[in-house]
Parts: sequence; C-alpha cells; structure tokens
Amino acid sequence: MSLLVADQISKTYSSSGWFRAKKAESGVTNVSFVVEPGMCLGLLGESGAGKSTLGKIVLGLLPPGSGSVRFQGEDLYRTDRRTRKQLRRDLQAVFQDCYSAVNPRMTVKQIIGEPLRNYERLSAKEEKRIIFGLLETVGLIAGDMHKTPNQMSGGQLQRVNIARAIALKPKLIVLDEPVSSLDMVVQKQILFHLKELKEKIGLSYLFISHDVMAVNVLSDCVAIIDKGTIAETIDTAKMFECTQPASKKIILSSTKTDLYL
Repeated sequence: MSLLVADQISKTYSSSGWFRAKKAESGVTNVSFVVEPGMCLGLLGESGAGKSTLGKIVLGLLPPGSGSVRFQGEDLYRTDRRTRKQLRRDLQAVFQDCYSAVNPRMTVKQIIGEPLRNYERLSAKEEKRIIFGLLETVGLIAGDMHKTPNQMSGGQLQRVNIARAIALKPKLIVLDEPVSSLDMVVQKQILFHLKELKEKIGLSYLFISHDVMAVNVLSDCVAIIDKGTIAETIDTAKMFECTQPASKKIILSSTKTDLYL
C-alpha cells in the first residue's frame, strides 16, 4: 500500500482589490502524486507555483476544493476524529522559518518534548532520556536541552525542529523549504543529515522547494510544478539529463552545484 496518495487535488482561491472585481484564482489544479514508504518525493517549482498550498493540503491544514488525500489508506478529510488524530501522529512537518515554528519562551527540552506529552504517557525521567537521544540523533548535545531559541543559530534550531518532527517516529515528514532561510554551508549539513535519517530509520519525505540542487541531494523522484499543475515527474538521477521544456526552466548555479556535490 502506498504511504500517501494525492488524487486529482484542486484548490481555488478568491482575490479582490480596491480597483478590481472579485475573481477566482487557481492555487492547484488536478494534481496527483504518490509517496511510497522510504521515498522522498521532491515538489519543485517557482514561488507561487502552488507548492505550499499542496503542503498544507497534505498536512490536513487546508481542505482541497476537490480530490482526495489518502494517508496510510485513510482519507484525511473524510475519516473520523480519532483516526485523524492517529494519522497526524504519523504525519509531521518541518517548516522554512525555524524561529516562527517554535515558542520563543520554551526551552529546547520543552519544544522537542511537546509531541511526546501530547501522545505518550512518559515519566519525566523517560521523557528526558528520549529527548537526549533525539538531540544526539540530530547532531546536538545534552547541554542544548536547556537553551531557548534565541540562544541558538538558525541551523541549530532547525535541527531542533527536525528532532521534534521525528520524536513520535512518524511515517512521513513534509519538509516545506526547510533550508532556504539558512546559509549555504548549513543548508548542506541539514540536507545530508536529513538524508542520513531517511536511510537510517526509513523516513519518507515530501520535500517542497524552489532549489533544484537541494531537491537533487535528498529526493528520489521530482515532480515539477508550474502554475498549479505538475508539468513533469522525473527520477532525480535523470534531473541533469532531461531536455523536456519544463525542466529547461530550471536555472542551475555552478557555485551552488559545487557545494552540494
């Protein structure tokens, strides 16, 4: 059974302004894709192409206008409340802005422990042990447990967000531009760490990005989104061999290529 199946997803937004009549604008139209267990599917496109809309729909945050999202065989928007809660345990996210994704008043221990407290009944000692293990997994140390977000760099805090996302051992993580706000050296570190986690513990990812090189590092397959529709789906290994028109729109930076390779 496929882990995630998005079938003919469409979402239309309405817009209006002082000097124009209200009109409908299409967010995404008839988009379909599949994520298999242990796979990373990259959603690659320019700003405004519909990537983040799809991410919100997959996470259960934005109902589609039409179509369905099936996660572990269950329709996210038609299942009962108890099943939906269980599905959300297995479906986590890491967002672009690592600072706005956390409560600035919480310590790292509280941030990572939040999903554990929501879903597990653990003693304080057991929770601390698990959090310490998660910090080690993402390359941080025990001393970071008592820091607050403003005491950490962007790269360190994004690792905290990753630790929180994997705390419940989810089946799928939606990565919505997780490295685009970081400098290039830290981007490389985070991407290769995500790749290592994928291989070590069998994580599956839906990786949303506008950066072709970042997608190339992590993804097994790439769906190229243009104006709300999937223009093409290709294997990552063939990304630089492809000559289709949709792929020609991707501009590669030689400097950035050297960094990731």
